[in-house]
Parts: sequence; C-alpha cells; structure tokens
Amino acid sequence: MKKLFVLFAAATLLVGVQACKQQAEESTETAVEGATDAAVDATVAATDSVAAATTTAVDATKDAAATAVDATKAAAATAVDAAAGAAKGAVEGAKAGAKDALKK
Repeated sequence: MKKLFVLFAAATLLVGVQACKQQAEESTETAVEGATDAAVDATVAATDSVAAATTTAVDATKDAAATAVDATKAAAATAVDAAAGAAKGAVEGAKAGAKDALKK
C-alpha cells in the first residue's frame, strides 16, 4: 500500500510540474507577443513622426524657394525698368544734343 501511495504521489507531482511548464510557456509567448506588438507600434509611431517632419521641411523649402523666385523676379523687373529709364534718358539727351547741334 505504501508503494502505491508513493507511486500516486510521484505521478501527481509529475502532472503538476508539466502543467506549470505549459503555463510558463504560454505566459512567455504572451509576453513576447505583447513586447513585439509594442515595439511595432512604437516603430510605426516614430516613422509617422519622421514622415510628418519631412513633409513639413519639404513644404518649408518649397515656400522658401517660391519666395526667392518671386524676389528675383521683382529685382529683375526693377533692373529692367531702371535700365529702360536710363536708356530713355540717354535717347532724350541725344535728341536734345542733336537738335542743338542742328541749330548752330
């Protein structure tokens, strides 16, 4: 009878140990999946932040380039107007000089 009790106790202990191992493996798998999901979520969030920052930088660069183009166009128009005014003044001066020369 004593041998039967010891055998039953050993079998119960073995079944208990195996059940604990399965629970430990399942909780380990759950922890790994949770950590993996958290890492993926963090990576996606960081990638979205970088993409948003890059888009903002590109938009700012486009705006700066458009402003520079507009400023260059305005400066060129002013230079053309100044050159045209100077040329017109020179032509008027030459006309006046030619008239004076013809009168003498």
